[in-house]
Amino acid sequence: MHPMSEDAFDRLPDALILVIFNSVADIKTLIHCRAVSKRFNSLVPQAETLVLKVDRVISADSDGSFFLSFLKSIFRSLHHIISPKSLPIQPRPHNSPTQILRGFNRIRNLEIELPGGDLCLEKGAVLKWKAEFGKSLKSCVIMGYRGLGEGEEVDFGGDMDGGLKVRVVWTISALIAASARHYLLKELIKEHRELERLVLRDRDGEGTVVMDKKALRECRDEDGEEEQEEEEVESGERDKSRTKVPAVQMRMRHEPLLELEGCGVRMGGATLVVVTPIKDGRRTVAEEAGLVCGAFEGMFGEAAGTLLKARTYLLEMNSF
Repeated sequence: MHPMSEDAFDRLPDALILVIFNSVADIKTLIHCRAVSKRFNSLVPQAETLVLKVDRVISADSDGSFFLSFLKSIFRSLHHIISPKSLPIQPRPHNSPTQILRGFNRIRNLEIELPGGDLCLEKGAVLKWKAEFGKSLKSCVIMGYRGLGEGEEVDFGGDMDGGLKVRVVWTISALIAASARHYLLKELIKEHRELERLVLRDRDGEGTVVMDKKALRECRDEDGEEEQEEEEVESGERDKSRTKVPAVQMRMRHEPLLELEGCGVRMGGATLVVVTPIKDGRRTVAEEAGLVCGAFEGMFGEAAGTLLKARTYLLEMNSF
């Protein structure tokens, strides 16, 4: 018999253990791993790929939780559009993702998952969106419908008070939600300069904010510009709980009844909206198709791809 020796796991090199930690990714699990040994305690903060699920376990203080603060920011933005009177700014949350992630110093790929979506739509309506940001909005693809299996008789050309208005409200709501999420990430982006990819989504799959390495660098570099801009803006002129949405053009497509052969469903009132900043100019057909095809999967992906062939309505909106 061989004499008792050290555990075989202890002979694994640190680099291999870090590969395992990066595969685990879940922050709560990794935090528990720190209690296993001194070696794990020193290696866990070096993990480069992380998934942070924001829920009641992480944000135990419901009065100051990150998610509650996020919902308040959405309400504040909607209130600002309806009424010019500003609401008091809420204090920073005590359990924000920024504070939770301060125990990690080499994050390159980060995914944050919120407990749920934040859009309140009419009964039966479903909306999904994906937004790309740098220092401000780069693009947002929005896909929605008003029911499955039922058609909808709406003609945008002569229905300025009906279907079109509803879909513009959908678009504004999605842009407000996206800009609020982007704003909440700014402090985190500034502290973790090694970040190369950042994704913020909700558990319901309603909305996703995506930032790549170039966009993250752009967001960090604009700190000085933002401070100067805020000095020039009078107090209460715009909501400071979200990133300002630039003047945008919206290319909207609609089908009263969309047959999806791949999924075997009929989508009523299917609508696709591609939003891009006016300053960036009009996207080519290929560029727009690239944004749409990479935005959704499954039924929504098929519907979005099919709607690219539909008639396009071009609208523009001032910054807000």
